[in-house]
Amino acid sequence: MTRFQAGRRRLLQRGTQPVPMVNASLPVVRAYREVLARLFDEPPSPLSLAGFLAARYTSEVLDDVDGPLTRANVLVASQKRAAIDLGGYRISFNPQRFGSTYVTQSMLSADGRVVG
Repeated sequence: MTRFQAGRRRLLQRGTQPVPMVNASLPVVRAYREVLARLFDEPPSPLSLAGFLAARYTSEVLDDVDGPLTRANVLVASQKRAAIDLGGYRISFNPQRFGSTYVTQSMLSADGRVVG
């Protein structure tokens, strides 16, 4: 993460995140915001969006498990799973076990708000 100062403005933090912005218009992000608003009294955050995406993917994998839900069967199901699009966010595990190559830049204001 780097810091920079523009004129006399407060310092901003710039970094990257492996999930879309929480205000993105992707269908999966809209679904996340709808579920979050319905079930929880907290603002959207990249961390909870990452958890939402992980839960959606896990649900898809568990639906494909043959036999009893064991660690071995879940691992087999995740390794044979084709790429999945969760509403604009694609997950595809490869031999190196990377799930997504998505990265976006984000900036935080001095008080911690995501500004872009």
